[in-house]
Amino acid sequence: MREAEQAARRAADRDVPPRGWSVPGAGGPAPPFDLGQLAALVESLRGVVPTELSRQLADALRELLVALRAVLDWYIARLDPGEPDAPEVQDIPVE
Repeated sequence: MREAEQAARRAADRDVPPRGWSVPGAGGPAPPFDLGQLAALVESLRGVVPTELSRQLADALRELLVALRAVLDWYIARLDPGEPDAPEVQDIPVE
């Protein structure tokens, strides 16, 4: 029992950093992605980039968006089971 008390005293005597034993960067969740900042960056670069490069980038972005739409359409079609098939009906003669 004495050894445990001595170990507890030694631990209490150690210098604890002001924020405890926390890991740097573990203060909280990362801030959410802000699309507005990305749009502002694109707008600021628009005047600096040559016209031909700007057109090529716009075409590449358009192709990326078309591909993304195709993937989303495919995935939505996979999720939607569609209309169920009508069951086969047979006439049974009743005497």
